[in-house]
Amino acid sequence: MLSENIIFTETNSIRPRPCIRLWLNFDMMIRKITLLFLLCVGFHTIGHAVTIRDSVSISLPKFMDTTCPGTQLTFTAIETNDTFSSVSYHWYTNSVFTGVIIDTFKTTALADGDSVYCMLYFTNSAGFPDSQRSNVIYVYHASSIAPALLISITAGSNPDCAGHELWFMAYPKNGGTSPLFQWMVNGVPVAGADTATFAGIFSGTDTISCQLISNSPCSAPYDDTVISNLIPIIHIHLHAGINITDTHNPMCAGTIDSFMATITDPGVGSSIAWYVNSVLVPTAVGNLFVTSSLHNGDLIYAILTTPDSCELSDSVVSNPINATVIPLNNTSVSSVLIKGSNPGCLDSTVTFAGTFSNFGKSPTFDWLVNGAIAATNVDTFTSLFFKGDIVTFRVNATDSGCYTNDTLGSTPYLMLRDSTPAAPLLSLINNQLVNNMDGKYRWYFNTVPAYGGSALQIGGASAKTFHPSSLVGTGYYYTILDTANCPSPESNIIYISLLKVNMLSSATVKIYPNPTSGILNLEWDNRTVNMKVDVYNIIGQPLLHDEIIGQSHHEVNMAALPEGNYMVVLRDDDDGNTSTYKIYLQK
Repeated sequence: MLSENIIFTETNSIRPRPCIRLWLNFDMMIRKITLLFLLCVGFHTIGHAVTIRDSVSISLPKFMDTTCPGTQLTFTAIETNDTFSSVSYHWYTNSVFTGVIIDTFKTTALADGDSVYCMLYFTNSAGFPDSQRSNVIYVYHASSIAPALLISITAGSNPDCAGHELWFMAYPKNGGTSPLFQWMVNGVPVAGADTATFAGIFSGTDTISCQLISNSPCSAPYDDTVISNLIPIIHIHLHAGINITDTHNPMCAGTIDSFMATITDPGVGSSIAWYVNSVLVPTAVGNLFVTSSLHNGDLIYAILTTPDSCELSDSVVSNPINATVIPLNNTSVSSVLIKGSNPGCLDSTVTFAGTFSNFGKSPTFDWLVNGAIAATNVDTFTSLFFKGDIVTFRVNATDSGCYTNDTLGSTPYLMLRDSTPAAPLLSLINNQLVNNMDGKYRWYFNTVPAYGGSALQIGGASAKTFHPSSLVGTGYYYTILDTANCPSPESNIIYISLLKVNMLSSATVKIYPNPTSGILNLEWDNRTVNMKVDVYNIIGQPLLHDEIIGQSHHEVNMAALPEGNYMVVLRDDDDGNTSTYKIYLQK
């Protein structure tokens, strides 16, 4: 089959004139020196990177390198890389610039033996101006050229099956400006087939040819009517074939497996159907079948349907593939906190233990903190943690076994951590136990002066203050500040020996304002009382003492104290009952 254009180079059998050849050799030497200089500059500038250059080739239509004098010739330049910038074409005849700067060059002025080439100017990949010369075409004119005609197949195949269309092209030599064509089958002209192309469906005994009538002025004394070469049509029968291969076999249950069909000589209009255990898979179309639902022992094959008339068989069955599907081992991973607590304190270590099952031989396992590996191939992990850290135990199977999960992590632990608060200071103010810091507390009672052990947490007691009573009893008291995540150390221990403590009814006294800026008013309506008044700071230190004798209203001056929280304790001199009030001094 011939291509549509033929490129003629300097290898033409007719040699160029000596003077032209000498000039071209000199010109080539100058250009090689220039190219070498540009390459050296480019390598120095871009750190020895490879400079990419453009190139160009020129061509004439078939047989047009040898024509009658005065025939218009059209030269075409083809750039090999159209991504370069600043590209321009310069056409030369006999090494003289013609002034034409586009990618085609038309002329009727060439003489016998003249040469034509094109210079391509561009900016190369290194950013430098560059140029490249095309091949050289030599043109020859003759006063008398015998017409000739060559035909070839441009579309379709020969040999091929019956019923397939073939396309032919006629390539005239010295056919003139308006050649006449007549296509023939078995030497018989085909009506209407009078152009340079011809198409049809032919029998296996046909022979295709074409007649050319040239109108070239230089065809004399030769005959202006010629017959092309002959192309016999050959019909064959096709033997279609199909073979299938798969990606995974044996495979783990649930694995996605791909089956690929390779077909040979399928003809026109062929199709492929896939079967599993002789049941058609309707969703599998084409030469690829992908599935994840195979079972052990399943039989997979494909059928190639070939409706083309030149096929010997309407359908062909592929080789079968027996699926070996291995059941999955049910993997499991868990972790448990075995030492320390969560929630807990930032300065307290925590130890986790990890367990796993069904991961085959020599699995690897890691402890992850916030997704980063913190320990490897140990089943226990001890560390300090920050608030918000996420701890995970992860196991990886390393053999080729089949598992529900090759890699599996335990349920993540969210670490709840806080700074450890200072131990509270517990004070006895009159008959009231008072902690020195605000917050929620756990109150503990023990019959011996010791922490933990037989100490009992006092149910319902969570305030900053606590009034011991006979319900709890004589003994030792201490507290723990109960923060959200990290409890404080135990407070100091205070021994309480009183058996009975009566509380002053708060309904009998009005204390205002609270907060106060300095003067605190105590009022018992119209009832006169005898009271002792004591003011303590938040850590239980006594600051003020006052006495009320036969008064129903009394002012306590706290103006000399600094701003903050205070405890005001009232003790009735008549019945011994006491009561404690929290007051805020705001200045």
